[in-house]
Amino acid sequence: MLKSISRLRNMVTRPLHTYRPTTETFPNLDTHLIASEMELAAKGLSRGRENQPSSESQTTDQVENDIFEHVSAAQKRAHDSLENHLAGFRQRLVELDFDTQFSDIRAASMGGLSDLSQELQIGLDDLHEARRDLTAQEKAYAAFTAKNKLDRPAKVSSKAGTFFKVTLIIFLMLGEFVTNGTLLAEGNSFGLVGGILESIIFSGVNVGVAVFFGLYLIPNLNHRNIFRKFAGLLSFFAYLSVAVIINLGLAHYREVAITLQEGAGALVMERLFGRTLILDDFQSWILFTLGFLFSLIAMIDSLTLRDPYPGFSHRDKALRVARAAYADERREAIEALGEVRKEYEETLTAARAGLGKQRGEHDAIVAHRLRLISIFDEHQAQLEKAGNALLRVYRDANSSARETEVPKRFEEKFQLERISVSVASEGEWKDADLRARIVEAQGEIDKLFGRLSDEFASALRRYVELDIIVPENK
Repeated sequence: MLKSISRLRNMVTRPLHTYRPTTETFPNLDTHLIASEMELAAKGLSRGRENQPSSESQTTDQVENDIFEHVSAAQKRAHDSLENHLAGFRQRLVELDFDTQFSDIRAASMGGLSDLSQELQIGLDDLHEARRDLTAQEKAYAAFTAKNKLDRPAKVSSKAGTFFKVTLIIFLMLGEFVTNGTLLAEGNSFGLVGGILESIIFSGVNVGVAVFFGLYLIPNLNHRNIFRKFAGLLSFFAYLSVAVIINLGLAHYREVAITLQEGAGALVMERLFGRTLILDDFQSWILFTLGFLFSLIAMIDSLTLRDPYPGFSHRDKALRVARAAYADERREAIEALGEVRKEYEETLTAARAGLGKQRGEHDAIVAHRLRLISIFDEHQAQLEKAGNALLRVYRDANSSARETEVPKRFEEKFQLERISVSVASEGEWKDADLRARIVEAQGEIDKLFGRLSDEFASALRRYVELDIIVPENK
């Protein structure tokens, strides 16, 4: 029973091969295991008792031949494994494809400069169009200032100032129609709501007329042309007259609306022409005064919204818009050039680093291949030693059991015929040639960096020269 268990344990723990456990590419033969499996000692004793092989034997017997075949088979397996590795190395070397890499670098060097020139031309075309618009506005501005003898810049309100002035006008309208609505509510059948609805119309007309005169008519007082000045003066008096008429009409309307629901409009017109300055209720005078005051403030506020000289704000704004458009166009053109340059610099930097990385990988593959060939040569020497060790087990057992002299060839050592390894190098780069070509390619990349920088600087000068050729009027 114990022997059966022992045999079963040996079967379970027996290796599936005759190599020593190792992580090496070509594992060494386990001579003890092979000797045991081939029963070399037992066969040596058995044949020794029969004095076999004979003392005059010149050729190896079957047991020795089995040893030779076992060692040769291990050698062939190792060689097959080596060939597979060498094929893999060759494929990896081919896949590095330095030729394509060098071609791509040459193509990128030409394409980068071409794309930069193309982007420059596109930018110049767009800038020429924007510059023509700006030049036209500059000429118009210069002609306007010369004609009107203006030697100062236009007065431009800040965004905060403009917001405040517009807000003031809005609040004047709100204040007026709330005030008017309160005072008009007494004569409206709808009370306060009806009064406010009516006051919206009156306040809109009152403030709107004041803003219109302040923005477009009264500023003619500042014009150098005597006729425009006279027109501005007339506009000022016309504004005063209209403002008085509107607010007196509103005051009369309040008094008429208290007692009359229909025909109030006609009666207001009669009172305006018949008793213009006669109001029966003191609150009507309050309504007139507040309305006229709101109108006057709105007119003065609108005068400060723009430059006091007629048309100067419009001309200045047109010039500022054209300058901003040209500046934006130039900024976008420069950014587009910078993006092209950056893209190609990143590509070339990656290509330069890629060449170095691939060169390192190439050297590692070649070194690994040479090392593997060297290991295979060492492995063949180990196989030869293993063959001699196996022969010694068989021959020592044979010698100890025989009665006649051992054959003289028992003293001879087994010599394993070496397999020479040749590496096909077709299509592969020689180390010196590859090193020189990579240095040359990296030099081309460095030169291209310089050319890209020069082209970019030249492009910027072209953009600046556009302003020199057509200078801005300050």
